[in-house]
Amino acid sequence: MEVDGHRADVLFRNGLAEAKVKYFDQTLETIIELSKRHDLYIVTNGVTETQKRRLNQTPLHKYIKKIFISEETGYQKPNPEFFNYVFNDIGEDERQRSIIVGDSLTSDILGGINAGIATCWFNFRGFDHNPGIIPDYEINSWKQLNDIVR
Repeated sequence: MEVDGHRADVLFRNGLAEAKVKYFDQTLETIIELSKRHDLYIVTNGVTETQKRRLNQTPLHKYIKKIFISEETGYQKPNPEFFNYVFNDIGEDERQRSIIVGDSLTSDILGGINAGIATCWFNFRGFDHNPGIIPDYEINSWKQLNDIVR
């Protein structure tokens, strides 16, 4: 059987982009509340078209100031250059006032540590800690984020 790799990749990415995006309880409410007090950004690894289509399927995009995607930045998390790109684009290096919230210890949390940003691990799966990657905060529901980010 002969497979066209490019076509398979396009079909996969289209399927991923068009899949119904599910988010956790209190996600929208938390994002709305935080957006009243803070500029919110998404930092993600992936393909630009796929990630933007997925975000635009949800009401969350109304509350996000900008999305930074590894394909566009030229760097992937956990590389600190990814975050340098973000802060340069924003125009202010506010690492001391920023926090990255993510579900991946190896890309989100390690990336934040590498870049000198506070970290919050969204551990909704209840995984054990990796002894080499220690987040500043750990939550298992979005509502808990309001207690951390004031």
